[in-house]
Amino acid sequence: MKTIGVLWDEEVTWDGEKPFDGASNESYGYFSEIAGEQDVRLVQAQYNWYSDGVLSRGWVYDGGSWSKVEDVELDGVFDKFHFDEETKAFKQEISESVGILNDPGLEELCKDKLLTYERFPEMMPETRSFSEENARDMLEEYGKIVLKPCYAFGGKGIHIVDKEGDIPDIEGEYIVQRFVDSSGGIEGIVEGTHDLRGIVVNGELKAGYVRYSDGEISNVSQGGSQHSVSPEEFPEKALDMIKTVNNELGYRPCLFSVDLFFDEEGEPWIVELNSKPGIGFYGDEEMREQLVPVMDSLAEAFKQL
Repeated sequence: MKTIGVLWDEEVTWDGEKPFDGASNESYGYFSEIAGEQDVRLVQAQYNWYSDGVLSRGWVYDGGSWSKVEDVELDGVFDKFHFDEETKAFKQEISESVGILNDPGLEELCKDKLLTYERFPEMMPETRSFSEENARDMLEEYGKIVLKPCYAFGGKGIHIVDKEGDIPDIEGEYIVQRFVDSSGGIEGIVEGTHDLRGIVVNGELKAGYVRYSDGEISNVSQGGSQHSVSPEEFPEKALDMIKTVNNELGYRPCLFSVDLFFDEEGEPWIVELNSKPGIGFYGDEEMREQLVPVMDSLAEAFKQL
């Protein structure tokens, strides 16, 4: 049996009766059962419990309950912790010792929205590093722009601007991007503002869902809603775009998502790539069934580490 450490930030704790404080216990317990059927043992832990291929402590799910384990030798790591310059070096060290999913190069590409644009300029709205000059120039050219943190996720820190006087004072690293109106929806899938996420494991689209809202930001954490979309339901243009991205990247083993929206003419654009698409279903049975192929494929991918 292969033992894979699932390494988190502080989402995992040691003092309670379960590793997580919330619905992730159910999702990652279920994932552990699926992985176990493929002779893969998952150990949930904080990343700072790892050293030289060994976890000083962690949690395993077996027989319907969680239990603590200590001094666990690993055959690989599933990376769920944050990315910055410090952890980038740590992730590379793990990659060279026991193997890690994802490769740090893929994660950096997905985390840095400007880097993503430089790799896929024909598939994303024009994107520049933020400066007041760049914001003014793009606002004059397009009439509406979006300001986004370079590395944030979940719709945090986003500003949509259509007047020069509304350009905010920015702290931190930001990008400025042409605004694309997705309020026309996707025919046969969703009406209104949206983004469509396709989850890719080892080169294959395994699941998807669409997030939507009545406003201009569709992220669920910002008040939007979502429902699952099977790979068979994806528009042909979205499938072509995902295939192109996948062929260009070529990392194995890998897990990432391609987030798309469709403009008023029905053309898809990449919103961002995400190296850590969630596999939590939070009690939603439809979503759980959609994510089973992702979990199955991930367990198989872990064997390549």
